[in-house]
Amino acid sequence: MTISMGIGFHVGEEPEDFVPKELVVPSNAYGLSPGQLQTLGLDRTESSRIIQPSALVPAVTELIIAELLFLGYDNAEKPIYFYINSTGSQTPEGESVGFETEAYAMIDTMRYVKPEIHTVCVGKAWGNAAMLLASGKKGARHSLPHASIMTCPPRINRSQDCVKNIAIKARELDDNTETYVDFLQEFTGKDREEVHKDVGRKRWFTPEKALEYGLIDKIVDKGLEMEKKDYESMLQMAQARSQVGSNTCEEG
Repeated sequence: MTISMGIGFHVGEEPEDFVPKELVVPSNAYGLSPGQLQTLGLDRTESSRIIQPSALVPAVTELIIAELLFLGYDNAEKPIYFYINSTGSQTPEGESVGFETEAYAMIDTMRYVKPEIHTVCVGKAWGNAAMLLASGKKGARHSLPHASIMTCPPRINRSQDCVKNIAIKARELDDNTETYVDFLQEFTGKDREEVHKDVGRKRWFTPEKALEYGLIDKIVDKGLEMEKKDYESMLQMAQARSQVGSNTCEEG
């Protein structure tokens, strides 16, 4: 079972001639029904990859959580491969485009489901996306050779409001920063004060530096070993089931 963030999911090992089905996450991806989940590629008999926007915004978070829960329910014994190519909840210029809690919700769900989570950085993992990368199972956190990894503190955009509301936002920012530091300390094994100092500003890592710091465990340039699947049979089964459903609707 495979997830990617930036991000996409697919199941099993892809043959050389396999062309994944690409989907774009709808802007209103809230309250997904079972039928919508099947449309988005979460059908247990169908292998697909979902290409999603790289920033961590609510629509992306809700879909990833839905995928995690589905894959965990579908087979609790198979590991979930989580491919990350994300700028996190901030733009490269440092502007906040999402809530820091989006990443925390994903980590909570990753811990909630039973399958092991194997993470792979493809392209970039910045900000809280780097935290997601480090949150995978120890020994199964990977990066491709030329990926870009960066940690940075949570932030909020400039705003105008009354003093009390600004103070509330500041406390929320402090709480999010402490949570970010706690997670990175746990995932890297570093001293908390060291991590707190390191995330006080942007810090860039090559895969080699990220390996040394404890954000990843391996640098890979070959595909990860995954379960082999008969994609032709899976596609035929999915199409047959879809046809049965269509006939039932027509008869009704």
